[in-house]
Amino acid sequence: MIVAGIMTGTSLDGVDVAICDVSHDGDAFSVVLKSCWTAPYLPDVAYLVRRTLAGKASLEDLSDLQNAMAQTYASALKHGPQEFVDTVEAIGAHGQTIWHKPPESTWQILSGPTLSVLTGKIVVSDFRSADVALGGQGAPLVPMFDHEMLRSPDSDRVAVNIGGMANITLLPKQGQLQDLIAFDTGPGNVLINAFCEKSYGKKFDEGGSIASAGQVIPGALEELQRHPYFSQAPPKSTGREVFNERFVDDLATGYLHPGSPSEDLVATVTELTAWSIAAHIKEHQPSTNEVIVSGGGAHNAYLMDRLRSLLSDMSVTTTDQHGLPVDAKEAMCFAYLAYRTLVGKPGNVPSVTGARNSAILGSISNCVEQ
Repeated sequence: MIVAGIMTGTSLDGVDVAICDVSHDGDAFSVVLKSCWTAPYLPDVAYLVRRTLAGKASLEDLSDLQNAMAQTYASALKHGPQEFVDTVEAIGAHGQTIWHKPPESTWQILSGPTLSVLTGKIVVSDFRSADVALGGQGAPLVPMFDHEMLRSPDSDRVAVNIGGMANITLLPKQGQLQDLIAFDTGPGNVLINAFCEKSYGKKFDEGGSIASAGQVIPGALEELQRHPYFSQAPPKSTGREVFNERFVDDLATGYLHPGSPSEDLVATVTELTAWSIAAHIKEHQPSTNEVIVSGGGAHNAYLMDRLRSLLSDMSVTTTDQHGLPVDAKEAMCFAYLAYRTLVGKPGNVPSVTGARNSAILGSISNCVEQ
């Protein structure tokens, strides 16, 4: 089946689309990327998402956002080459996470039926709710795809995705799917982006140029490293409910003084991201040979250099070197998960999320005119 995976993450840096040819033979799955691209948010939708994440949205805003996200996803799909768009049979749509508080609730806002009507395609959405209902974290869901696409029989690997949050999947060379361990390590780009917006009016630190011009503030880094999330045992996941603009404001109040360089705080939170990823890898799979990075953070050369320094006895590369474009991997994953749903296969891994059992994930919307 030709499936389009559409992904928007906590960085709010665009809408990633990946059109994939997905098939399976028993429990063996194949995912072949046909085309991928990143499309912009519709401007009014980006504003509405930020308003929602800041806790300023009304019930009317939230109701509007359901359909507005569907319009954004439909628009993003149309941004691609027509010859590939025309082949799409189904869509795996992640939706925009506006709340994540497992095991009580999680909300990836999107109207699946509206997207199905707008595109004329079958849509699978709301992937996380079933896992949360089973007592799981609802995240991360990418590890099953990592296990399928990136494990090696000869090397202990770790797959790292650095989006708004960062997560890792441990891929020991003899590892089995039912024993998989994966979790969010903490903030990825979210604090870096927030400081860049606050101090420089920039949405992100391109290439890590701001952080590389600064110096880590030892006291601030030590305070951040004491945050209880980092010492929490997996399964665990986090989001903007914990690491957000208020978190940044509190840090700036404590450490950003008149005359002190703003780039020092960008360097400090960049170091926090690198440290938290590296520390979790060393704690949970010290035998790692290869660390394979994807997501927007893979474009931050300074962050990648810090990871290589902290993991000096390991190879640190990106998924580009393994045939998976860094900006498309998560969208590819949701094409894969949508296909699993449509063929009746479970999409979560209980050892990863903490759910009581595996489940077929997502809600299917088939509003295609017959």
